[in-house]
Amino acid sequence: MTKLTSAQQALHQGLITLLNPKKINQVSIKELTQTSNVARSTFYAYYDNIDNLLEEIENTFIEKLNTLDQSIRDLATNNFTYFYEVLSYVKKIAICFQLY
Repeated sequence: MTKLTSAQQALHQGLITLLNPKKINQVSIKELTQTSNVARSTFYAYYDNIDNLLEEIENTFIEKLNTLDQSIRDLATNNFTYFYEVLSYVKKIAICFQLY
């Protein structure tokens, strides 16, 4: 799994927080860096624009989901635990991106 710096993690959380009441095209880099408590120059050290950050967040969610999927399948349980764990994770993602 991709290792993120504390600044990247703060930017991830900041964007997710801002996407709760706003759409992606309503979020400015200034607002994001203030919310994340990260310098604007730090943002640009990692990303060209907010869309690049959003893509990284999506990829991180997918990586985590794949890891969760594999670990649950490795348990080889015959109940619905696998289904409920995956469903719960997908629901969290959907809530973050206002899809649910």
